[in-house]
Formats: sequence, structure tokens, C-alpha cells
Amino acid sequence: MKIICKIRKYSCGLSQKFSNSLYLCLICLLLGLIYNASVHAQSTELTKSFGIGSQGATPAFGGISFKYNGLAPVYLQTVGRFILIEDYADHMLGCGVSYAIYEHIGKWNQARLYFSLEGGWRFHKETDDDNNIFENTTLAAGISFGGELVFSLGGIPLGLNLGIGQGFGREYNGSESKGVAGVYVGAGIHAYF
Repeated sequence: MKIICKIRKYSCGLSQKFSNSLYLCLICLLLGLIYNASVHAQSTELTKSFGIGSQGATPAFGGISFKYNGLAPVYLQTVGRFILIEDYADHMLGCGVSYAIYEHIGKWNQARLYFSLEGGWRFHKETDDDNNIFENTTLAAGISFGGELVFSLGGIPLGLNLGIGQGFGREYNGSESKGVAGVYVGAGIHAYF
């Protein structure tokens, strides 16, 4: 009986030592990853001229986005999507010009606040179960206020933006036309190169 108790105490001591060394290894690994990420962030140039990503706004989803930052503090952006499925089509093309009213370039990130003038075109076609075709064409423009935060993720400059604006436009539905207006919220993510 004494031998079994000694064996249990010895094995418990080994498992305790093993778990302590495992925790130590995990802490060292985590600190190494943090240090490596900080070295990448310091060596990454965050001010790149071109960006590609995704941009969207309510109430209509956006699409693939291209940005040009070579004219800073003026920034150019275009967004588009073309969906053509049988009995369904949804196309959109938009562009915007932004002016940064505030920019901060730090060691770890880059931030900017901007006003933007935007415009877009959307064509939506849908066929119901009775083969009735509904087509809408919308032309719109707006002004927005937003911000973007650019940081390094694994050595790649990544930008997250968020904006809110007021839009107005005209919607054409067959022979009818009506004015549309409303508040929209947009967000996007871009990788810069």
C-alpha cells in the first residue's frame, strides 16, 4: 500500500512538472508570435498606392472595390459587381472621391477621417414564378463622412473603413420614375500593395 501511494505521489509530481513546462512553452510561443508580428508591423510600409477589397453599403450590397491612394490627401475608389443568373440580374457600378480632413501616421497604424462624394448606378432584373419580368434602374449620388484604420497583418497593410452618409437619386421602373433618398451606412476592407 505504501508503495502504491509513493508511485501516485511520484506520478502526480511528474504530471504537475509536465503541465508547468507546457504552460511555460505556450507562454514563450505566444510571446514569440507577438514579437514577430511587431517586427513585421515595424518593417511594413503602410502608405501604399493601390488597394483591392470589398466595399458595401446598406440598403444595397456593394462588391469588389479598387482604391487609389497616390494623390493623398485625395483618394479615389470604384466599386462594382455584375451578377447574371438565369432570370435574375443585379449589376452595380459606383465611384467616389474622398478628401482626408485628418490623417495620423503612427508606428503601428495609419488612420484617416474623410469626407466623400459618391455616385452609382444599379440595374436589377428579376423574374417571378409567372414569368413576369421586373426591372429597376437606379442612379444615385451622396455625401458621406467616414474613417479608415490601416494596420499590418502578417506584413500586409490591411485597411478597415466605416462611413455614414446621405444619398439621393432616381429609380426607374419600366415607364415609372420616382425619387429616392435616405441615409446609408457603408463598410469595407482592403489589402494594400
